[in-house]
Amino acid sequence: MTDEPLDPELEPTPANGEVALLTDIALPVSTPVMMTDAYIEIGTGNLSCVGLEVSIEPENKPIELTTFCGVTDYPGPVKWHLKAKLAQAFDASSTYATLSAALTAYQSAGTLCQFKVRPYKSRVKSVSNPSFEGNAIPQPFTLFGGAAGTASEVDIDWILSAPPSVVTT
Repeated sequence: MTDEPLDPELEPTPANGEVALLTDIALPVSTPVMMTDAYIEIGTGNLSCVGLEVSIEPENKPIELTTFCGVTDYPGPVKWHLKAKLAQAFDASSTYATLSAALTAYQSAGTLCQFKVRPYKSRVKSVSNPSFEGNAIPQPFTLFGGAAGTASEVDIDWILSAPPSVVTT
């Protein structure tokens, strides 16, 4: 980085020939989310304490048009995903029971699975702790497995029926 002004015409020049100091614009104070207290609710189960990772992600599907003049990409449909890595547990109301109930309800009656995810389980919903909510289409998941000496983990990647809602109250 150099000390030269980006555009000399925009830098103020004092009348007495002194060098003018540019002041920095005040930046907003932000508090990054540390993933140590996330809330994960799938169906009726609170899976926060078996949660290892969670995300709500868009999958962008551009439409490619190839003509004699070249290739052009256009915005296409966006598919939303609920992705989570959970420690497997077979206790009542834990990982297996919750995911299995959601999958069975979808396979037998087409019932979508409600979910809620927010940054901090120890805080109420607010502008600074929004709840991302929606309905997912349950898919089959790993029932059991892992390497020696490690926790058995379950990865889910369930497609949402619509973009998630952001709830702050």
